[in-house]
Amino acid sequence: MLFQASITIPANTPASAPTTAILKIAHGIISEFMVCPRQGHAGLAHCVILHHEHQIAPSTAGMSLFGDSYPIDWGEYYEVYQPPYELKIVGWNDDDSYEHTFDIFVAVLPRKGIIATAVSDALSSILGIFSPKRIFGG
Repeated sequence: MLFQASITIPANTPASAPTTAILKIAHGIISEFMVCPRQGHAGLAHCVILHHEHQIAPSTAGMSLFGDSYPIDWGEYYEVYQPPYELKIVGWNDDDSYEHTFDIFVAVLPRKGIIATAVSDALSSILGIFSPKRIFGG
């Protein structure tokens, strides 16, 4: 399942008094994150994603997500089985003139979906060993 939220951060919003938004998700395993800073950020707006007040994106405390118009996306494996099933998006903005918006997308799979994918990948790897590789020269 894919979940989406946006957070608009006013100009001059310090990290000590950030703007927050809540992204409701389902229980399961977060398998993918995509954070899209809209064009014009110039690296001045920042955000982090928390689950139960613990920073999960980026996973290193003290780091933040920022950029300008290019999506930041990565595969993840993070289990969400304790309510409330939500993520907190926390953002701040060093720009003194303009507000900035991040669009956040999160893919959550049920445990069955992760296990099926892992088994399929393992079988493909094993069967790939037995498949002859042919190289054609010209």
